[in-house]
Amino acid sequence: MVGRFFSRMLALAAFFAVAGTAQAQQGSISGKVTEAEGGKAVAGARVQAVSGLRIAASVVSGDDGSFRITGLAAGTYNVIATRIGFTTKRAEGIAVSANGSASANFAMAAVAAQLNQVVTTASRGTKPEKILDAPVSISIVSAERLSNNPSPSIAEAMKSTPGLSVSQGGIMQSNIVSRGFNNAFSGSMLMLQDYRFAGVPSLRVNVPLLFTGTGEDIDRIEVLNGPASALYGPNSANGVLHIITKSPFNSKGTTLTLDGGTQSILRAGFRHAGVFGDKKWGYKLSGEYFTGTDWQYKDPNDPAVFPANAPAGRAGKPIVRDFSVKRYSGEGRLDWRPTDDVENILSAGYTKAGSGLEITTAFGPTQVKNWSYQSFQDRFRYKKFFAQIFYNGNNAGNSSGTDLAGTYYLATGLPVVDKSTVLNYQVQQGFDLGASKNVIGVDVINTAPRSAGTIFGRNEGNTDITEMGAYLQSTMPLAPKVDFVAAVRGDQTNRLAGTQFSPRAAIVYKYDAVNNFRFTFSRAFNSPASFAYFLDQIANPNQAPGFPLRVVGNPAKQGWQFNRGCDATINSGLCMHSPWLASGPTTNAPSTSSAAFPGFIAALPTIINGLPTLSAAQKAGLVGLLGQLNPILSSLRPTPAQLGTVLRVGSTQVQVAEVQDLQPLQASFNNTWEAGYKGIINNRLRVAIDLWYQVRGDVGAPIGQINPLVFYDPATLAGYLATNITNGLIASGASAAVAQGTAAAAVGALVPLMAQLPQGALAFTNAKLGGDQSIIASYQNGKGSLDVRGFDLAVDFQANDKWLFSSTYSHMGQNVFPQIGGTRNPLMANSPKHRVSGSSHYMDETNGWGWDATVRYSDAFSVNSGYYNSLTPNAFNNAFKPYAPVPASTQMDLSFSYKLPISQKVTWSLNATNIFDTKVPGLSGLAPIGRLAMTRLKYEF
Repeated sequence: MVGRFFSRMLALAAFFAVAGTAQAQQGSISGKVTEAEGGKAVAGARVQAVSGLRIAASVVSGDDGSFRITGLAAGTYNVIATRIGFTTKRAEGIAVSANGSASANFAMAAVAAQLNQVVTTASRGTKPEKILDAPVSISIVSAERLSNNPSPSIAEAMKSTPGLSVSQGGIMQSNIVSRGFNNAFSGSMLMLQDYRFAGVPSLRVNVPLLFTGTGEDIDRIEVLNGPASALYGPNSANGVLHIITKSPFNSKGTTLTLDGGTQSILRAGFRHAGVFGDKKWGYKLSGEYFTGTDWQYKDPNDPAVFPANAPAGRAGKPIVRDFSVKRYSGEGRLDWRPTDDVENILSAGYTKAGSGLEITTAFGPTQVKNWSYQSFQDRFRYKKFFAQIFYNGNNAGNSSGTDLAGTYYLATGLPVVDKSTVLNYQVQQGFDLGASKNVIGVDVINTAPRSAGTIFGRNEGNTDITEMGAYLQSTMPLAPKVDFVAAVRGDQTNRLAGTQFSPRAAIVYKYDAVNNFRFTFSRAFNSPASFAYFLDQIANPNQAPGFPLRVVGNPAKQGWQFNRGCDATINSGLCMHSPWLASGPTTNAPSTSSAAFPGFIAALPTIINGLPTLSAAQKAGLVGLLGQLNPILSSLRPTPAQLGTVLRVGSTQVQVAEVQDLQPLQASFNNTWEAGYKGIINNRLRVAIDLWYQVRGDVGAPIGQINPLVFYDPATLAGYLATNITNGLIASGASAAVAQGTAAAAVGALVPLMAQLPQGALAFTNAKLGGDQSIIASYQNGKGSLDVRGFDLAVDFQANDKWLFSSTYSHMGQNVFPQIGGTRNPLMANSPKHRVSGSSHYMDETNGWGWDATVRYSDAFSVNSGYYNSLTPNAFNNAFKPYAPVPASTQMDLSFSYKLPISQKVTWSLNATNIFDTKVPGLSGLAPIGRLAMTRLKYEF
């Protein structure tokens, strides 16, 4: 009994000793919770210490914002602070030692602040400003959204951005434009990465496959809808999309990412950033490797084999698309920041696209092979002074027009050589003058297109473009709540006459700190891209028998003039070139089909045997008939009075008076009026409404045929053949009845065919086309003006620190404009009138998981974009089969992310777009895009 008592007492003493030792070894975490803006204490914030999936302890911050968590066993904790009305903050990896005390301070952003983030694009980096204060329509796509919603390119994250239209053609192929007016080969929206142009230098087209940035390094994407020429100059008349990457000073550490998904997607990415030199130097390195398989698609306009004029080794071989997508890219950056007022940033990037598919307006699908892109940039800031120089260059993978190693056009097999560059200099200075805040700047853009003749043909060697511009912007307070913002810019280019002025004015009424109204007027312009001036290439060698389709630019400051130096009694002296002329196709012959009759009759059997629209039996019958009638037909020499002429573009007859010279290209101007409201209601609801009305002046018709073709007049052809065949047969001994019957049958068989085959193409005086009998397609503007209106709506409701609900609606009043180009070749916006999205976002920082759900709708629309055309007849290429319009679609996306309990440094995420597999092409003639699912493991340390 005594022994049992002593045993129990010893056990109890041991327990208290161990407990006392454990208590003595327990640690604590203390700190303070404040507001991110102003540093005011946040009382009543719940602060939790989390170990794995277990909440070890929890306290509430006091009136002064301070807190102390005690009784923590030695180990590593994640500390999470939450408070209604504020976004959750967390500090990871807080080490607590035995009997030790660790600290963790939190600067919490109010929910309203999350709805009113800081942007720099609106004022071209002159000063950071809140979204609500920016006098423009601007949106942000956050790094969190990009990180937790894995996708092959940034385009996926843009689909729910108000005002934007995204046409997706594949895993990485896409075009992004603001407020409509998309194209197969689109550069209408200025895309920047860290204030540097992100497009292909010579072609001024945005190709996500060639972007050098990586998703792990993106801090945010700012989208400025509407005209921006007053600050950004040419080629920003339709908005700016700016990818801003992370500063190494603010994002030290390493991120490793591994993605996988449907379409055989595999992606690996990394980013590492750090500081050295007493924290005055920062550096970062990032890169990624990507491979996948695009959606399979059989284009009805793909020829079966490469044409004879394709390079040796490709000519005559079957055309097979390579649907694999392969790329790798990397960037490096070095920052020097000796003081808060001085900063210099050096960066370089490189991308190699091993394989992919891209599209062009003039030549259709392009098989990308071994295309590389590189950039170098140096930007310097001292207080309000900013200067930068950057260089972009690319190489399409071919060294010459016979190389088979690089990129080529699928329809023709012709290699693409593109070794073009752009060199840009920018200087700007901010200054205050009284109460006004001002910025003045100068830009110089030198573009050097180089293609070894594969893009610019006979224009090679005379394709450089120099653009210079200067701007001034001023913000002046008119009253305590009213600001007047004014800007003016002037630009000149060596390829356009005169100076282009881009004024802008805005009245901004700030009702309070989180509500403002604005009214703006902007005049913005786009200058033609290099290919619009200098393109010179065969798009289809077999457009019509004897007549290839050649796509050419409109010569700078010259235009195209029809040759009217032939017989003035025939079509007002218009001349033509024809392959059927005895004197050769370079001869300027009168534009009468009779001139080419003998040569055409001699070539007609060969032409018939080459027509894909006729059966073998039809070909044999027609060739046999021609053989029987050859003694008669080969001897005929019709006069213009006997055999009439018809001019046509496609299937549309053109009157002689309608044949007008093409004026030189000029800058196209947009005058835009906008009224907008941006505000936050009850610290929870953010509303942005933009109503816009735009007059687009000097609008150009879509690329299309510019020189009418010469055809037989069916009526006079029938009469001429009937008379001469009858007389010829009678002369050879046939009776009148037999001769008339045979002639009638021959006319019925031959006239419909002969009247559809061109005899000549109207000729130009320009020396570069002096001997070219091609069907010519080119660019033209100055065709008139049009007005279009619409509005964009964005609503965000931050229910609490976990739930965010968002919706957008964009409307464009009209998307087909027959007043430009006519009913045969109308200008189209190539984008829907209505786009709607709704999404919900949930993030539980305590448990480390969140999810997103988005529903998107867009209505149907037709397309007129050169090769990609849903019109009948097709004004660009009447030999093509028209594509179907883009149908209306409703799609749903889901995503999920979770910080794994085994290590809070590892995040797993899953993103599935178009989960119901609604297969819809982004543009007519492109592959229907179906469901895409991607998963990601991300490790941060």
